[in-house]
Formats: sequence, structure tokens, C-alpha cells
Amino acid sequence: MMSTYTSSTPPTRGEAGDSQRERMLSMVGAALGVLMFVWGFLKWLNIGGSNGSDQKQKYAGFAFGMPTTAVIGLSLAAGLVALLGATDRRSGRGVPSAIPAGLAATSFLIALGILLGKGSISPELGNQVGVEIGLILGLITAAVQTIVLGLGLASRKDDAANTGYPTAQHSDTGQHSDTGPSAGHLR
Repeated sequence: MMSTYTSSTPPTRGEAGDSQRERMLSMVGAALGVLMFVWGFLKWLNIGGSNGSDQKQKYAGFAFGMPTTAVIGLSLAAGLVALLGATDRRSGRGVPSAIPAGLAATSFLIALGILLGKGSISPELGNQVGVEIGLILGLITAAVQTIVLGLGLASRKDDAANTGYPTAQHSDTGQHSDTGPSAGHLR
């Protein structure tokens, strides 16, 4: 017979509030991921126009072969993972993890790298590559998403408050027993 853990005490008001705050921050992170998807249809980079010619080629974030698709994709993935975590109501699930925050931070760092390294995209075109509104909005959105999902992760106080599983439980004998989801006690 397998024993399952059921908390004998419901979460306190503060613990429930922390959980609600984490879910709300995850939802905001998800909305920012969708916003980044929309920004992908804007122009992100341009080439030309600095050698006296007025002709500029502008490229959207989703243009084939553009490094900007990684920024958009990672931010969207961070938002979707955060959304799935926020809406999962199964016992022991739905807590924020480092995965969405890490994906958002990676998106931000790639956007920053594109902005700082745009002059070295190719030896022939390096000084002719310019920034468009999509890259600026994408950089800002990725930064805000990283902050929001990082705040959600930082607001985690205790696993018991968020999952129903305590990190450690002491019995009357004073011995330590692990009752987390990975304990898998068979009785």
C-alpha cells in the first residue's frame, strides 16, 4: 500500500498570499511572452543607408536566418512555461521554477548581445547595420519579463507553503523523516 501525504494544517493566510502572488507574477510573465511574439512582426534590424544611399533593407524579428528569432522564441517559451505552472492546480504542482526565469534571462542576454554586436554581423556590412523599434521593444520586454519571473521565483518562501510538501518533518521521536514527493514511502 502506498502512503500519500496530506497536509494536516491548511496553508496560513501569508502562505496562500505568497502562492497567489507567485501565480500572478507568472501570469504577467506569460503575457509578456505573448507581447514578445507580437513584437516579432515588427522590424528589428536594418541594413544599408550609411554609404550615402537612401535604400535601407529592414528585417522583421521572424525573418529567415535572423538571430532575433532566438530572442522571441525563448521569451515565448518562458511565458508559456510560466503560464502552465501558474494554471496547474494539481497537488504538489504549479509552483514557479527557475526554468521560466532562466529562459527569460537568456532571451534578454541574447537581445543585448545582438544590440551590442550588431556592428560585427559581417565584415562587409558591419557599420551598415542599424537598430529598429522591434529590437528596442524586445530588449525592454525581455528585461521586464526576467525581472517579473525572477521576483516570482524569489518570493518562494518554503516548499510546504507552495506545494503542500514540507521540506522536513520531525516525528515525536525526534528523528528526521522525508515526506516530500520523491520520498515514495511504501508501507
